Amino acid sequence: MFQLTGYLGGYDEDICREDTDFLVTSAGHYRLVKRPVFETVRPEGRQDYQILYVAQGSLEVRTGEEERLISEGEGVLFRPGEPQWYRYRLENSPEAYWMHFTGRGAGQLLEDAGLGGQFIRAGIRGEYLSLFDRMIRELQMKRPGFSVLCGGCGMELLALMGRQNAARPGTPADGAIEEMIARFHRDFKENIRVEDCARACNMSKSWFIRSFRARTGVTPQRYLTDLRLTEAKELLSSSSLNIGEIAAFCGYENALYFSRIFRKYTGTSPTAYRKR
Repeated sequence: MFQLTGYLGGYDEDICREDTDFLVTSAGHYRLVKRPVFETVRPEGRQDYQILYVAQGSLEVRTGEEERLISEGEGVLFRPGEPQWYRYRLENSPEAYWMHFTGRGAGQLLEDAGLGGQFIRAGIRGEYLSLFDRMIRELQMKRPGFSVLCGGCGMELLALMGRQNAARPGTPADGAIEEMIARFHRDFKENIRVEDCARACNMSKSWFIRSFRARTGVTPQRYLTDLRLTEAKELLSSSSLNIGEIAAFCGYENALYFSRIFRKYTGTSPTAYRKR
C-alpha cells in the first residue's frame, strides 16, 4: 500500500481544538498496490472532522444502515462523533486523499461552503490534489508558519469542493479537461504532448487548447510548465539535490534547458533562487 501522510501530532491522533477558528490536523494520500483490502472502522467516530476524497477508482462507505460505493470525483464528510466505516478494495483501483480538521469555526465554514450534506460531488480538479499534497508536505516539514499555510489550503479546498458540489453538471468536454488537469498534476514529470492530450479527449489540438484555456486561464503547456517550476522551487528551497537532479525530477532531461525556462518565468536562475 502506498501512503503519504502528514500529522500535526502523533499518528492518527484525534485532536479537537476550540481555541482556534480552523486547524488542519492531518492529511494523507492512500493507494492500494498489492494489498487486496484495507478497512477503517471507527464505531464512535472522532472528535474532529474528516473529508475523504476519491481521486481514482472507488471505495465503499457505510453511513448508518446504508452502504454505498463512492467513485472518482466524489467525497464523503464525517463530522465529530459520527461512526466511520470505509473500505478500499484493490479490484476497484482506489486512490484517495483525506484531511482531518477542527476548530470552533469549522462547522460554520462547511455551511458557508455549501457542504451541509454527507456526500460531496466534488468533481475531478487538479487543484484538489495540489492542495492535499501541499498540506501533507507542510505537516511533514513543520517549517515556520506551516499551520497557517495548511489552514489556508484546507479552507480553499472546502470552498472549491462546495462550489463544485453546487454547480450544474458539466458537459463531456468539461469532464475531459478536468481529467487532463488531474493527469498533469499526477504525471507532470513525464513527456506530455499536447497533441496526445487532445487525441485522448477526442478533440482537435486547437479546440483542446481553447477549452483548456477557458477552464484554467492558461494554455496546457503553460499550465504544465507552472506545475514543474512550482515543484522545482520547492526542491531548490528544501532539498540537497543538485540542479541536474532537480531538472530531471521535474521532467527536464537537459539541465541547461531547465535553467533557461526557470529564468524566463521567474526572472532568476535556479542557483540564485536557491541562495536567496
